[in-house]
Amino acid sequence: MSDQVAFIVYLPAKPERFAEMKERLLDVVHQMSAEPDFVNTWVHQLQDDPNTLVLYETWTCSKDDFITRHLSKPYRQAYELLLPQLLVSERRIEFLDVIKSYPVRRGG
Repeated sequence: MSDQVAFIVYLPAKPERFAEMKERLLDVVHQMSAEPDFVNTWVHQLQDDPNTLVLYETWTCSKDDFITRHLSKPYRQAYELLLPQLLVSERRIEFLDVIKSYPVRRGG
């Protein structure tokens, strides 16, 4: 079992609030990237639904630790309160167990 947790987050923004959603999200990601448990995050936009942002995150902590410690950080509080106004439907988080990673291309 890995000492990391990874997850995918789906953020389906209201079309008229997409720019604000993206700006606020990127601010939170920038701040969380300084956390000691932070490994990496990729922010994506769905091709088939351009109002949905998708994150892939990896942290060196457990799922429960991430939920209890990181989701309640002060820099996230205003963002978390605003999410219901920015999203067309609820945020979805899919937690993953890390099996193996290839962070760079293998030499051949």
